[in-house]
Amino acid sequence: GKLFQDLLTSAKAEDGRLTNHPVVVEVSNMLETLTDGLKFAAQKKGLAVEFVLGAPNSVIDASGGNVVKPLYYVLADPDRIREVITNLFDNAVKYTEKGKITLGLTGDGNVVQLRIADTGNGIPAEDVPHLFEKFYRVDSSSTRTVGGTGLGLFICRKIIELYNGRIWVDSVVDKGSTFYINLPRLPAEKAQALMREESANASPLAVK
Repeated sequence: GKLFQDLLTSAKAEDGRLTNHPVVVEVSNMLETLTDGLKFAAQKKGLAVEFVLGAPNSVIDASGGNVVKPLYYVLADPDRIREVITNLFDNAVKYTEKGKITLGLTGDGNVVQLRIADTGNGIPAEDVPHLFEKFYRVDSSSTRTVGGTGLGLFICRKIIELYNGRIWVDSVVDKGSTFYINLPRLPAEKAQALMREESANASPLAVK
């Protein structure tokens, strides 16, 4: 079933038929909420999960009172972005036996950058350039014991490219991997104008 679904999704991604409804997305709230939902799978394996906003050591502590967070807007389909992050997070859980998984977010005036880092097996340097190719799987003892279609990262790349973004990985064997996603950042003024437009179009009064 998983293979059939991935084959269908990858075929649609290749010929431009992938369902896609881009709207203004505020990524920090989405990523923090998603982290809360995903963390239980990691915790079952005894892995810690953290959400980091900004510099890699500035961990957001939800119990620490009011925290002023920067707003990172992008124009994308939130379901598709969640699909990518969930895929990367699930992979991190599969290939990490101890330590932690970090979901992070930072950016500048032009780019919003998401990252999913783990302390797992890592990826051999010779495999990294091929990782996002269709059907490519790293051949190692750890991957042989974990199921997969070889399509997940290919689909992730095609989704991110829909939004003029980029996805790549830095990895060291036995130390872990960090997957990065760069998406074009929407200026706050433009994002708010688009949200007002979306809201007006969604209003029942707009039908009149």
